Amino acid sequence: MVEIRYDRLSSIQGMQRQMEKLLDYLGSSKPPMVHFARLWEPAVDVYETEENVVILVELAGVRQDRLEVMVEGSAVVVRGERKEIAPGGSKTYYQIEIHRGRFERVVPLPAAVDPDKTRASHDDGLLEVVLPKTKEGRVLRLKVRTTEEC
Repeated sequence: MVEIRYDRLSSIQGMQRQMEKLLDYLGSSKPPMVHFARLWEPAVDVYETEENVVILVELAGVRQDRLEVMVEGSAVVVRGERKEIAPGGSKTYYQIEIHRGRFERVVPLPAAVDPDKTRASHDDGLLEVVLPKTKEGRVLRLKVRTTEEC
């Protein structure tokens, strides 16, 4: 007689790996084929100058009164909502690539900043957040001199 052992744990782990592959596939396609109840994230650029850290957030179609910008520790949080452009009525979509609804983006900061002096402006679909660096976050460049110059 042949004994067959059924290992439930490895079966569940195998199923979990298959589900993860499926979700990765569905989540990486453009446009997303499946929208789970999660927030979308707008595209950002982050760059640093000698004096500031600057964050640009692409927010076409988002009204300024629907934005919230917060400096929390070593990150900036941008929250808001993009409403339906043409609400109401019956529509037949042939392509959907523009995200709508609530969004949130947490952007880690590359340097220490002074949150009290932060400025934000919203123009032409771009949010610009300028965060002045603190002295600890600034790079100090020293000119190395020879002992004869001292």
